[in-house]
Order: sequence, then structure tokens, then C-alpha cells
Amino acid sequence: MLNKKVYLTGLAYKLGDIYDIKELDELQINSDLLKIFLKLGLTRYSVSKLTPAEMAKESIIHTLNKGSVTEKEIDALVYATSSFWDSELYNTNTISSLINELNLNNAYPIGVFLSNCSNIHTAIRTAASLVKSEECENILVVTTDKIKEGQTRIIPPRVSIASDAAASCVISSKKGDFEVIHTNQYINPSMGDIVGDVESSEQIQEFMHNFQEGTKKTLCQALGIVAKKPEDFKQVITNNYSFSISNTIGNLGEFKPDQLYTDNIVRFAHALAADNLINLFDYLEKNITHEGELFLLLGTGGNMWGVTILRKT
Repeated sequence: MLNKKVYLTGLAYKLGDIYDIKELDELQINSDLLKIFLKLGLTRYSVSKLTPAEMAKESIIHTLNKGSVTEKEIDALVYATSSFWDSELYNTNTISSLINELNLNNAYPIGVFLSNCSNIHTAIRTAASLVKSEECENILVVTTDKIKEGQTRIIPPRVSIASDAAASCVISSKKGDFEVIHTNQYINPSMGDIVGDVESSEQIQEFMHNFQEGTKKTLCQALGIVAKKPEDFKQVITNNYSFSISNTIGNLGEFKPDQLYTDNIVRFAHALAADNLINLFDYLEKNITHEGELFLLLGTGGNMWGVTILRKT
């Protein structure tokens, strides 16, 4: 039954300790860049003492405590990460230990890693497909990332500051907080050579042009498939790059400023692929929502984009 409904529920997350970006060594020696980031609304970031798997565990515990499903009802664990600086952070023993410690005895692990800061959309897409095909009933999704000590936290091309975080949810055939309406993704492979090495003003201009083009193409595709207009969405949840980039995304998608969730840009900057779930969780904590309202989640990962559309149940 490929038309089977799929739901998202049990949102949770785990942040590290919050620090002022003025404490970053590379910004202490570059006052001009610090001023730019502060002007863009970036003031704080998250640093965790936990490993990515330990952050994932803490977030998953919060998800399971919400009671939508029990541990034994979880058929699979989709584990998304881009933290590859130490093989001990993501090898099979690490994930097996995580599953064992959480008593997820029936959960088969599936790794997601190629979409960078858009990993969550690959994870949701994978989980939703398994539920729709009736291979699984309940899938635990978690995205978790940690920056290596001494590694730069500046997101190229100097668009944000990276934070350590994990976020999780359950994708299920059982009715939950949201119905998953659609997920689509897009890649511009020609950008791959410049994403991690953008220095000159010409490279930055080229990067931002491609970023805008990819964002618009992904949004247009999503809205066209679900036959919706920008004004049909209650809230647009993006990654936390900066106020400037959020405004750019709003303009590209023809969304109104009050449709864009930007509260967490100041709070912890860019928590990589966890941004979308964290922002959705925090929005729901502070705002009243109604059945039928549509939410659009947009994740961007350098040269990759993902959109997931949810309907409040």
C-alpha cells in the first residue's frame, strides 16, 4: 500500500553547553569577522562533552519517554551523522552498543551520511519509504554531530557557527503529531569542488548564486508536487545560518517574514542537520497549532537540499 499514511512524532533534542562566540580562538584573532557574525545575529554556540552517540542516546531517551511507541516496537534505527573525524564515533560496535543500551532489540541500524546538513531529510525519506512499503511500522530517526576539538566551527563560506547537537523523532504508521506529506531532495554536483574551499569574493559570489538557485529549485519542486502556495504554510523551518540567509530563503520562496522561524539563530547558531527538528520542537513549545496546518522543513547541506512537508494532525 504505497498510499499508506506516515506520521512523525516524539520530537526531542540534546544540545551541549552554550558559549559566547567571542570565546572562539579564531574570532578572537579576527575582530572584523567577529563583527560580521554579530551583525548577522550569531552570538552563541553549543559545545558538548558527549560523543555523537552519547548525544543521540540522550535525545532518543526523550523521544521514547513521550510514549508514542515502546522500545520493542521500534523496527529500525536511522542514524544520521557527518562526524567522521574518529572511526570510534560511528563504527558498528558504537551503534550496536547504542541499540543495546536503549533496549532497542528489534531495531536494525541504517546509516545516513552523504547529505551533510541536510541529512535529516534523507533520514526521514528513508524511514517514510520503509513505513509506506509496510516493511516497518515504527522507525527511530536520530541525527547527531559534534565538531572535533581544535577544528574550525566557522561554516564555509563564513555563513555561520557550528554547534554540537542531536535531535530525534519517530516515523510511524501510527497516528502522531504530524503526517509526513512529502520529502524531496536536490543536488548540484558541480558545487562539490568549491563548497569546502571558498575564499575569494568571486568564489563566495558563485557559491551564493548556486545556493540560491538550488534553494529555489528545491522549494518550487516541493510546492509543485503538493500543489500548495507559499501562503498555505503555517511556518517554514530552516537551518540556522544567519538572519541574512533566512531572509534570502524567505524571498526565494516568496514567504512572509512571520512564516520563518529564526529564534534559534541567536540562541545556538547552526546545529548542522539537527536544526530542523530542534526548531520545529521549539516552535511547538511556544506556539498554538491547529489540525491541518502545514509546516515546511528546509535543510541545506552545501550543495544538497531537502524539503519535508508536514501536516499537523
